[in-house]
Order: sequence, then structure tokens, then C-alpha cells
Amino acid sequence: MSKAKNKYWILISICLIFIVTLLVGSFIFNNILESDIPQTLLEHDDSGRIVGSAPFSPSLEFPFGTDRDGYDMFFKVLDGAQYTLGTAIMISLLSFSIAFIFGVLGGFMSSSIKIFTQNIFTSFYFIPQSIIAYNILYPLLWEPPEGFVLSFTERIIWQSITLAIITVPTTAILISNEVKQIVQKEFIVSARVLGGSQWFLLRKHILPHLKLRLFIVFPKITIQLLLIIAHLGFFQLFFGGTDVCYGPFCDPPKPIVQEWAGIMAMNFNELFNAWWIFMVPMTFFALTILSLNGITKGLENLLEDSNQQGSPIGFNHDIRINANQKETPESGFEFVESNDWNEKKSL
Repeated sequence: MSKAKNKYWILISICLIFIVTLLVGSFIFNNILESDIPQTLLEHDDSGRIVGSAPFSPSLEFPFGTDRDGYDMFFKVLDGAQYTLGTAIMISLLSFSIAFIFGVLGGFMSSSIKIFTQNIFTSFYFIPQSIIAYNILYPLLWEPPEGFVLSFTERIIWQSITLAIITVPTTAILISNEVKQIVQKEFIVSARVLGGSQWFLLRKHILPHLKLRLFIVFPKITIQLLLIIAHLGFFQLFFGGTDVCYGPFCDPPKPIVQEWAGIMAMNFNELFNAWWIFMVPMTFFALTILSLNGITKGLENLLEDSNQQGSPIGFNHDIRINANQKETPESGFEFVESNDWNEKKSL
């Protein structure tokens, strides 16, 4: 493996370790340890006198500081990672699965049908998806005066399905364009001429070349969903629902769980007062975006190197087309005896 490839794999590994550590740490903290977020309202010296009160700025005792209620900001971020990052990954998987089906079908479509569907899907590039999500999810996530009709779990399910569907069109276009590029390659055209079915082409030729490209698409979907969730948070539509009080002397609308978008949206006005209350979740959110982007860039560089070498990563195809090639139901294509080859070879 070349030094350049080692560099890309190191970048991908570091980014993956950061994301996995956050998710695993959040899961252990919430579900195995079942710990409460540490809270310190007052600080005392050795003689018992009060020497400070929340919020505490970052220090040796509180490396990430506390909020105005005394809750440690690091553990608040750790608590919310499973909701924000975990949910974004799960929604990305759902969106990716749906988009993959439409994208592959779109890559095999005739030109007239493809142009029609692509024109419809392309419109989603120019309409802010956060605005679409806000208008659809507002009746679901904003608590009415009589309270929520659906349970917290039901709201999460419907919110996830909605966000997945919203991100499908743009993702399907990306996959469709990738499939179309592969379908137009000479070895695919030759395999078609020799009688290869579309399922055979997809399984034997397209998927091996498409695999790494799909790994590049997935982090992009996750980034897209994280940004939509963050935008919804600043619109006060928090993950799982917004707790709204309609009585006198009520607190402003607040999130039900400690997810990152809600923490940032509720504390952005602290930027010029207790800046760490906003900047700590914002920093972890930005590092997560950078990590996903690092994975994408690393995979793109690996794909570029593999294309220059003439074969996709992890696949060592020896594609040679012979005029006497024929298809058999047992093994796909079989090279029969000819002047060039005196032995049978199967793909």
C-alpha cells in the first residue's frame, strides 16, 4: 500500500474513531450506567463558605464548564449524542436504502423517462430542505395546548420517516448519475451486446464499481441530515417534540431531550455572556461534521487513486471480452475455446 493510501486510511480511521467513541460513550452513559448529568449549583471552599455559583467557566474542575443550572456541559453533550448523531445515522440508512433503489432504477431508465424524473428531483436542490421539513413537521413536533396526541416514540418514528423521504430525491440523483456513468463504460456495453441481463450487469459489474462511491454518498447524507436537524432546532422544532407551556409566567419552549440542536438553540444568546454553554455543543457538532467530511474526502481520494490505477478498491477484475463469449445459466458468461485462449475462463 502506498504512503498516500496510508495517509487516507489514517484520516478515515481517526474520523471514524471520533464518531464511534461519541456514540458508544453516549450509549453506555445513558443505557448501561444510567447515570444522571453531574450538577453543581454552588461551590464551597474548605471552610464551607460559598465561593462560586453556576454557571462555572471551563477550569480544571469543570473542563467544559457548566450551564446556568449547574449541569456539566460535557455530559450534556455526551447525553445528547445518541439522539442527534445516532438518529442522523439511522435516518441516513433509511434514506440511503430508498434512494439506492430509485437511483439504480434511474440509471437503467430510458433517456426520456430519466430526464422527466430528474427534472422533478432536481428541484429539491433549490428548495431549502429545512423549510420543507419545518412546514411538514410543525404540526407533529409543536406541542398544542391540549398536549401531544402521539407518544414520544411515535413522534420520533414519523419525524425520522419524514426527514428520510425529504433527503431521498437528491441522493437518488447522485446514485443514478453514478450508475449511468458506469453503464456507459465499454465493458458494460460489450457485456450487454453479448446478452448479459440487467440483473447480471448490476451484480457482476456495476455493484463492484459502485461500492466505494456508495460509501462516499452515505456520510454526505448524514451531514445533510445533521444540518436539517440543527436548523429545525433554531426554529424551535426540537427532536421528538417541543415542550410548550401556555400558562402565565412560563418558560420559553424547550426540548424534551438533551439533543445537540436543542442545546445550541436554547443557549445561542449566551454567546456573549457564558460563551461555553453555546460553544461546547457547537464545537462537538462542528467536529462531527468535519469528521464525516474527512471520511468523505478520504474515500474520494482513495477512489481517485484506484481509478488512476485502473480498478476499483478491493476488486481486481480482469475484464477481457472475446468474440466467442457466450452466456450460460450456471455461471453467467463463459469464454469458450478460440485462437486466443485454449482453455475456458469464466467471469
